Amino acid sequence: MGDRPTPRYPSRRWVVPLSATVMVGFGVILYGFSVYATDQAAGADFSKTALSVAYGGAVFAGGLMALPVGRFADRHGVRVIVGVGAVLGCLGLVAFSISTQPWQVVAAWWLLIGPAQAMVYYEPAYVAIDRWSQVGDRAATLATITVIGGLAGIIFIPVTAGLVDAVGWRWTVSSMGMLLLAVGAATAVFALPPSGRHGVGHDSQPGRKALLSQLMRDRRFVLYTVALMLVLLSTQGVIAHRVARFEETGFSLEAIAFWAAAASALSLPGRWIAPRLAARFGATRVQATIALIVAFSVALMVNGAPAWQMVGHFFLFGLAFGALFPLRSMVMGTWYSGPAFGATMGTQWSAVVLVAATGPVFVGVLRDQTGGYQASFMALAVFYLIAAVVIAATGRAATGA
Repeated sequence: MGDRPTPRYPSRRWVVPLSATVMVGFGVILYGFSVYATDQAAGADFSKTALSVAYGGAVFAGGLMALPVGRFADRHGVRVIVGVGAVLGCLGLVAFSISTQPWQVVAAWWLLIGPAQAMVYYEPAYVAIDRWSQVGDRAATLATITVIGGLAGIIFIPVTAGLVDAVGWRWTVSSMGMLLLAVGAATAVFALPPSGRHGVGHDSQPGRKALLSQLMRDRRFVLYTVALMLVLLSTQGVIAHRVARFEETGFSLEAIAFWAAAASALSLPGRWIAPRLAARFGATRVQATIALIVAFSVALMVNGAPAWQMVGHFFLFGLAFGALFPLRSMVMGTWYSGPAFGATMGTQWSAVVLVAATGPVFVGVLRDQTGGYQASFMALAVFYLIAAVVIAATGRAATGA
């Protein structure tokens, strides 16, 4: 979608700080929420419905922001995005920590934390990789960012839980907001290059309507986006309901929590190795294979009663899942690298997130209708399987534009 000057900004200056911002963002928002919502924290003051609505709305808000954030990144770089995202995330968490009414919780998550997710999660990092990494270095750069980002759950779940026990949830949440501000602001000010070094001009971008029309005519883009919708919808459903699923089959919460933490640790090798395999064998081929492994891990949840099936699910899911979504950066970078890369990624991610946010609802409704989780997780395993086939097909599909 266009050529641009070769970037000359040393990766050692920005990769680790930006990775740290991504890790802290996921840690204080995504993984932090899993602790904030417990009965020992905000769950004691607000209903699960209010907290779920707040978080679900934040996911939608982040999806809606993906496109404008991507277009801004194309024009001005990611420095301002990361800095603003850290400020919004901090304000949102502080507002959440002092909320006394459910509507205040919802407002904090929808209006502040949701948009912050689009600015401090992986999307700006993917644009940075496309802009500042040489083609031969992108696999290593992506591996570094995703491995450090993958430490979020391992670090922040126990730390957040410990702080809640020690100082209460309100002080914990506000402290996490301040941490995000400190790390994100330091990264934006001291580590990321200013927009003037981005090398992309306003006149090199297609207009929003022109870009959307072009992408909708591109069979490869459409197929791949549909596959990502199925993958993320299934992932949202699995993560939201797998604790309840294994509790339903008779396992203790302590056992499930142990294996869930083990799965997070197991994801680190995959995050490091998969980009290198993709660089050698092709990103779509590797990503399709990983989706097949995840499909099998979810199929183990259909029955889920024997201990080996629970352990097998967490083991395989942990090994494969951490590399599944980061490979999207390599796939899309191979196809669409250029001055409209951020807008292209944002267009895709907005569509994916808005569809995928229905995953937990789909699983919950089907569970209530059928009286158990078997049909729900069988459907999710099939979705992963279909996605794997479609991803493999996109590697051979010609662009339609």
